[in-house]
Amino acid sequence: MNTFSYYFTFLVIIFIIGPKSALAQKQDEYKVVVNHEEQYSIWPVNKNPPKGWQETEILGNQAKCQDYIEEVWTDMRPLSIQKMNLPENTEYFVVINHEEQYSIWPKELALPKNWKPTKIHGTLYPCVKYIKKAWTDMRPLSQRKGRMIRKN
Repeated sequence: MNTFSYYFTFLVIIFIIGPKSALAQKQDEYKVVVNHEEQYSIWPVNKNPPKGWQETEILGNQAKCQDYIEEVWTDMRPLSIQKMNLPENTEYFVVINHEEQYSIWPKELALPKNWKPTKIHGTLYPCVKYIKKAWTDMRPLSQRKGRMIRKN
C-alpha cells in the first residue's frame, strides 16, 4: 500500500467514526432526567431512565445537559430535605452513592440507603460549591464510557 492510500484510508476511517461523525454524535446524545426528589442526572437518549426517574424536555450533548442542570439545580439537597426549612447554620455532609452521584444530607439525620458520606461537610453553600467543582461528569457511573468532559 502506498503512502497516499494509507493516509486516504486513515482519513476515511476518521471521517466515518471520528468524534464529529454523525455516528459519534448520535452516541453522545443525552437527556436530562429528574426524580421525585428533584435531583437531576444525565442519561443516554437511547436508553430508558431507571425506575423513579422521569425524562425532561432537555436533549443534547453532555455539556449542554450538564449546563442546564447547573443552571436549574442550585440547591442540590433532596426536595424532602429542602421542605424541612432547616436553619442556615445546619451542618450537612456531601454524600455519594454507588453510581458516583452527589447530594447533600443533614448530618443530624440517618443517611438514606446506598448513600455514604464523603469527608466534605459544612453549611449548605460550601457543600454546593464543592459538588459543583468535584462532580465533573453528571452521568451515572454505569453509563460512562471512559469519556469525561472537563469543567473550566
